[in-house]
Amino acid sequence: MEQDPMPKASGDHHRSLFYDARSRQIFFHSINPRHIVLLLCSIFLLCGSYVTSLSHPQAYAESKRTTVKTGCFWHRVTNGDTLNGIAHAYRSSVATLARTNNIRNINLIFTGQNLCIPSKARWAASGVRPNGRVTWYAYGALEWSNRQQARSLLCDAAARYGLPANLMLAIAWQESGWNQHVIARDGGIGLMQIMPYTAQGLNRQVNGHYDPYKLQDNIELGAIYLHSLWHGFHGNKTKIISAYNEGGWNVKHRGIFNWRYVNSVHALMQRY
Repeated sequence: MEQDPMPKASGDHHRSLFYDARSRQIFFHSINPRHIVLLLCSIFLLCGSYVTSLSHPQAYAESKRTTVKTGCFWHRVTNGDTLNGIAHAYRSSVATLARTNNIRNINLIFTGQNLCIPSKARWAASGVRPNGRVTWYAYGALEWSNRQQARSLLCDAAARYGLPANLMLAIAWQESGWNQHVIARDGGIGLMQIMPYTAQGLNRQVNGHYDPYKLQDNIELGAIYLHSLWHGFHGNKTKIISAYNEGGWNVKHRGIFNWRYVNSVHALMQRY
């Protein structure tokens, strides 16, 4: 009589179970814990990016709602800006700016976003006194700037005053290398090298209170001055450039004598 093959099959089945269990044991022991940690971190980062992308419109919408606030000086965020850098420039704090602008994530601000700088922070270290007098050599009132920020503000000012952008850019580079945090030996202030008495005269002319120690105001004063020279010299760029350096009266009565400055600005205009 033939023997039943079932015992053999049963033995094969037990051996198969043994090898399957052994294989699973070898597999789990072969997994490097570091790989698991890296996998979990990758998943976490992907989830964080997704949540951030969802919060972007809401954060930007919140910043737009701040435009109804009063008592603000508005700072337009440009490439390279950080909330910490902006707070430092305006003698404020990150917490104050975040609270004022409803910013939940202090590491998340966007190019083109308008930030409310409370007036108290804006004028805490002002170079302009209440009577309009501009202080000489007020190093504590100087703001910092970066070149991307300066270029953007210069182009905006040129467009608003109907000036060639390359003229604004070239004169600003010739004067300061687009650096706001500088005072010349003769008292010239900031990026456009505005003299204190020139700032006072321009403020009276436009009934303003612009502070040449502040980047945006400094550029505004420079644009006002160039706009005045543009009309005074009927768009003659050579005379305008010379007058910016020598003064309009000197150019009208003595002619152009600082040709090195004029030629340098013309060359810079070709570059920009």
